[in-house]
Amino acid sequence: MTEAKAARYQSHIKSAFPEAMVELSDQLVNLMTNHPKDRHVVAAAVKAKAEVIVTFNLKDFPQKSLEPFGVEAQHPDDFLLELCENCTASSLLQIIKEQAEALKRPPNTLKDVLGRLSRQVPNFAGKILCQEYGNDVAKIARKTLNKAGQTLADGEQIYEGKQYCLRQKQGTLTIIDKRGRGEILKSERGKLEGNLSLDDIDKFQDVGQIL
Repeated sequence: MTEAKAARYQSHIKSAFPEAMVELSDQLVNLMTNHPKDRHVVAAAVKAKAEVIVTFNLKDFPQKSLEPFGVEAQHPDDFLLELCENCTASSLLQIIKEQAEALKRPPNTLKDVLGRLSRQVPNFAGKILCQEYGNDVAKIARKTLNKAGQTLADGEQIYEGKQYCLRQKQGTLTIIDKRGRGEILKSERGKLEGNLSLDDIDKFQDVGQIL
């Protein structure tokens, strides 16, 4: 990142979060015991009375260095998943849609934004993808079961594909990734849970065009 770009980035952050600025003393910074280059970060959290430091660099923020100050470090993926629980995935999906619409140079689709997010926060991106596309995927899976699936003696429908196993019993649909990811979607009594990838969605949409 160039100095000009870094200055511009810093300016945007200060403009968006003016209340987040804190002044630190050397005395407070020197009390910290985590990685020397990141002690100012913990000191800022203590001064601001923040409970969580969100960072990809967890190794420089060992919990033993944070516990005395009532602070914890969280990976962005975990932090965003917690936000999904507290604020609902649908509200976060709306924010990401607005972000995609605001990105004009070049234009970005929702899938473009979620594709980039999936590289760094895959579980969060998977949950948001499920929120947006899960019902469509479930509908295609049910059509596949009805057209090509087997019905077992207990009434369960099952379809074994190369990459996915589809199962449905008493209205509960489960999609399992056979390449090692396990259960990627479950639809039960109108409730949808899952962790979908862009590849999952593209493949099911391709099948949907054939059905």
